Amino acid sequence: MGIILDLLNLAVYIPFLKVDEEDIGRNLKHLKKYQWFQSYLNDEKYRELIIYNKDVRQAIGKFKSNKLEKDSYNIKCQKRLHKVLLKKLNNVT
Repeated sequence: MGIILDLLNLAVYIPFLKVDEEDIGRNLKHLKKYQWFQSYLNDEKYRELIIYNKDVRQAIGKFKSNKLEKDSYNIKCQKRLHKVLLKKLNNVT
C-alpha cells in the first residue's frame, strides 16, 4: 500500500520537475548578461548546441533563475553547462 501512495505522490510532483521553454528562455535571458556565456554564444559549435540540443537546453532550464546573480551559484552553473556542452560536443564528433 505504501508503494502505491509513493507512486501517486511522485506522479503529482513530476510535472513540476520538468523544464519548459519558459524556464529555458528566462535563464537564457539572464545568462546573456555574462561574458562567459557570451563566449559560448560566439562560438558556433557551442551556439548550435545551446539553441538546438535538448539536453543542453534542459540543463540551462534547470538553473534556479533567482540564484543566478550570486557569484558562487553562477560559477557552479558555468561549470555544469561547460560539462554538458563538452559531453554533447564529444558525442557529435
